Order: sequence, then structure tokens, then C-alpha cells
Amino acid sequence: MTTLETQLERPIVLPNIDATSQAERCPTCGAQMPEGFRFCGQCGRALAATLAPALGGLVTIIFTDLEGFTTFASKAAQDDVLTLIRAHHALVREQISRHGGFEVKQTGDGFMIAFADPARAVQCAASIQRAMVLQAQQQPGHHTRVRIGINSGDAIREGGDFFGHTVNIASRIADRADGGQVLVSEATRVLAGQVEGVHFVDTGRRRLRGLRRRPRLFEIVWWE
Repeated sequence: MTTLETQLERPIVLPNIDATSQAERCPTCGAQMPEGFRFCGQCGRALAATLAPALGGLVTIIFTDLEGFTTFASKAAQDDVLTLIRAHHALVREQISRHGGFEVKQTGDGFMIAFADPARAVQCAASIQRAMVLQAQQQPGHHTRVRIGINSGDAIREGGDFFGHTVNIASRIADRADGGQVLVSEATRVLAGQVEGVHFVDTGRRRLRGLRRRPRLFEIVWWE
């Protein structure tokens, strides 16, 4: 049995954490902030930039990927490609900031994002999909759809980056998603609990690249 399969077979243990504490206090100076603030009123730090999960703590990783972007980029004019990618990056970053996430890195046309709170990660992913639909309605023309995968667990952190099995599985879950779809691991489903504005649909056990055992995945269904 591989190491990745071993991780998937571990029992899911709910950690004793206060999921709201990261959202209500500035991680830099500890000042209490009203929900929705992007900058700390005490020290002035950008909150989304400092809300990376703590070393050794639970992390929820999101991967996003634009469906069909490579094909579009190979055929479209350079200016059209640049316009689309800039608009998409702005849209995703707006939702990361709004939900208190941490942009780990940009991965070509997608993102790797980290959250200390699994429920906020789920809300962020749903909000990205909502915003994508709204953008397509308001700006007729070519639009791509985004695929999103989410997983929660332990991860190795080095500076502002994260590594390890939790990260690898999140990436592979994103590969299994269709455009416009959000898929999450069973670990994220359990840890997130009840999430306002969404519900989870069990999609059964799905094959992930490089894994012999098929983990159970859930689709996030959201409403306005």
C-alpha cells in the first residue's frame, strides 16, 4: 500500500480548533476585526495575506484550473488571452480575500489556495463558481469554466508554501472535476460540517491518478 493510500485510510479525527478565531483576529497583532475587513485597523496588514494556516495545524487546500484554457490560448489572439486571464485572476483573488484565504501560488491559469477553516474554503470555492457564472452572463463572449478540488489534513509548510499528501490529493481531486464543478474529499466534507449556502452530494468512490484505492468524493452544490 502506498503512502497516499495509507493517508486516505486513516480515520478522520476532528481537531479541537476554534474555526472562527482566524477570521475574527488579525494573525499579525491579534487585534479583533469585524468580519469582512481586508486590512487590520491596528497594524494595517492585509488580512488575506497573513491568514495562512499555522505550522503543524490543519490546512485545507484548494486547487483551481481553467477548463480548456490551453486550447483557447493556442487559437486566440494574445490580447484576448491576456484579457481573459487577468479578469479570471482578479475574480479568484477577490473571493480569496473575501473569505479570508491565503494565496499560496498561481499555477499557470489556476491557483493553489490554503485555508485554516474548511468551511470557509468550501464557501470560497462556491463563491468562485457563482462569480464565474455571473461574469459570463454580464460579459458575453468566450468564457472558460473553472474546475476546483479541495482536501483537508496535515501538510508540510515551508515559508508560504505547502507540500505533502494533503496537497497532492487536493490537486488530483481538481483533475477529476469537470468545468463548473467543485469536488471535495471526505475529510473536508466531515470537517466543514454544515456550510451556509451549499450542500454536499456524495459522488461515490472515484479513481484518482496514482492511487490504487478509490477515495469517496463529494460535489458541492450551491444556490444564490
